[in-house]
Amino acid sequence: MANLTRYNPFNEFVTLRDAMDRLFEESVISPRNTSAFFTRTLPANLYETAEDFTMQVPMPGVTPEDVEITVQQEVVSLKWQAGAEIPEHATVHYHGFPKSEHQRSFTLPSPVNAGRAEASYNDGILTLRLPKAEHARARTIKVNAAKELS
Repeated sequence: MANLTRYNPFNEFVTLRDAMDRLFEESVISPRNTSAFFTRTLPANLYETAEDFTMQVPMPGVTPEDVEITVQQEVVSLKWQAGAEIPEHATVHYHGFPKSEHQRSFTLPSPVNAGRAEASYNDGILTLRLPKAEHARARTIKVNAAKELS
């Protein structure tokens, strides 16, 4: 005797939740097999002292001349080229770090003094020292006791 399977047209529908999950996975979320450097967010450190902010951004394969830094109020914009050159007559077996351009902006918690900002590059890490703007620094105010009039 033959087995019969009843056809149900509703079995082929996909729920709206499944369809939206698939849409976001395929178009928004970056693939899981890429390294942290090439994901949508750039890894960075940002810390603050009373006088300034310090930002550290990893930039492997970058020469300092290829980095453009713009500071305006509390926004720091970075633009750079990274990658390794391959000699002209070399046979390429794998090219996983091609020349590429990158750009990223960071918004700091308060404005900085762009005229006194400093940048250094050491061991593949760009370090920015961004002094806070004078009007954005915290002030300590001493309270004087009022003298009583007699």
